[in-house]
Amino acid sequence: MYICDIIKKAKKIKEVDLFHPVIIVIIGHLAIFILALPYLGKIGLYNLFKVAGIASIFILGFSLPFIFNLKIKFNEYTAYLSFLFLSFLSLYGVFKITHSLLLSIIYLLFILIIVEFFIRFHKKRVFNDILFVIGVLAFILIVFIYGAIPLFNYEVRMAINSEPLRLISMGALIYAGIENKVYFIIAFVILVLLGYKAGVLILFIAYIVYRYGNIPFKYIVLSAFALLIFLGVMGKIILLSSNQNWNLNPIELLCYRAYFDLYVLSKIVESNILTLGKITLTPNGEQLIGELLFGYPHNITTTLFGTIYLDFGIFGILFAILLGAVSKFIYEGDKKLYAIYASLLLAYCEIGINYGLLVVLSLLLYINMRIKNS
Repeated sequence: MYICDIIKKAKKIKEVDLFHPVIIVIIGHLAIFILALPYLGKIGLYNLFKVAGIASIFILGFSLPFIFNLKIKFNEYTAYLSFLFLSFLSLYGVFKITHSLLLSIIYLLFILIIVEFFIRFHKKRVFNDILFVIGVLAFILIVFIYGAIPLFNYEVRMAINSEPLRLISMGALIYAGIENKVYFIIAFVILVLLGYKAGVLILFIAYIVYRYGNIPFKYIVLSAFALLIFLGVMGKIILLSSNQNWNLNPIELLCYRAYFDLYVLSKIVESNILTLGKITLTPNGEQLIGELLFGYPHNITTTLFGTIYLDFGIFGILFAILLGAVSKFIYEGDKKLYAIYASLLLAYCEIGINYGLLVVLSLLLYINMRIKNS
């Protein structure tokens, strides 16, 4: 009987969805803690347990809507509210960057047009083809406007951080790339040339989630290891194009980056500073983290809930619960959209929740609501 019970439990483990939002968040954080182990002496056991405890509390909050199988009624009224939230975030964000109301309205209209096209034609191949072309053209425009390929020019890479064309190129290429192998290869190359590791990670993970949802665990581990090495090499190339001098190899660079994320989270917890939304509710709000903690404005990664903790302290767990509820709805919605969201969730385990993620969340929520209501 005892052996039978073990076999049953083993079968249940195999049936676990490895791409479930809660599993993704746990794996993302575990990866950071494991990679940071070579720097355990610098972190210290006390700090390690402290940040692990904070992360665990927020992950638990994120998990609550799934644990209690929270059912939220999403109807035309909630769709309308998500539309208003998406419109506000888009208008505010673009205006904050460009200081142009006209450009803000044009950008919002562009998003809404894409949404309408998606709802009407997302099951047709031509829509995927159009998005792919848009993504490629947006990248070509970036190179033409800034006069360089971002991966090999650090100043251009930093200049396009909030560039709407970069967001359009990334979003369009990621969506189109997970549908078609040829598009995937081309999109992968372009996202590498854009110089942002998050975009490469999101495309790669979304492709696996969408096309190989039931992939064996050992292949996931091997793929993740290969991707980590590639991202480490990419990070080294980015550093070589900057004025920074690093003697670390790609693997050491990844380990140091994981250590630094935990170090920043530890500094946030010790600071007792409450920024009351200035980080997550403001475009480029992450620069304030560098200013507050290190005395100079710079985008700094904090692990998923570090920015929320800096904004609202332990009360940020309410935001984690809300994020879990939205994640549950997206998880139960359109498969392709969830594949993209799953990859975003994994990437942001290292980056930290920011304004850009809120825009994507509201967009995915609104699209899923429209699809369900239609």
